[in-house]
Amino acid sequence: MPQIRRLEINHLDALIALRLESLEQAPLAFSASPEDDRGMSPDFMGEVLKAQEGQAVFGAFSGSDLVGMIGLVRESKAKHRHRALIWGMFVKPSHRGSGLGRALLEAVIQHARTWPDLDWLDLSVTSAAPEAQKLYESAGFHRWGAEPDSLRHAGESATKIFMQMELGAGD
Repeated sequence: MPQIRRLEINHLDALIALRLESLEQAPLAFSASPEDDRGMSPDFMGEVLKAQEGQAVFGAFSGSDLVGMIGLVRESKAKHRHRALIWGMFVKPSHRGSGLGRALLEAVIQHARTWPDLDWLDLSVTSAAPEAQKLYESAGFHRWGAEPDSLRHAGESATKIFMQMELGAGD
């Protein structure tokens, strides 16, 4: 059974590789492209992994292999600190349907609940990832808006769907 745990700096290479794999395999599910991430310094993701407050990345491991990921970042501006953003949810196709996505989502929600004065979790999902949208809805996220034709890749378009969850609202 795969394990879910918070990623640390020693997982940096595996995280970068999984992130690139996610962008290549599901180009309309993510706002970033592989080219965007390849141009980003590994130091940026390293700082995310080293952060003790306001950021966290969780991974799903099958043995020593990183097979899934999800990120969480708290809004940094004073008037927005009651909100955090979930980003980068991905499970390798070989491990989908096993409950790993739900386990990752539950881990990040549980972690978010430990942050003082955090009341809302926000995320976006695209129309190219209907299974992910269903997962988020089943976990208590509610759709509040959409941006049609938000992403384009290889002649295809996807709508970005915005969702939120109020922590402590009977979810």
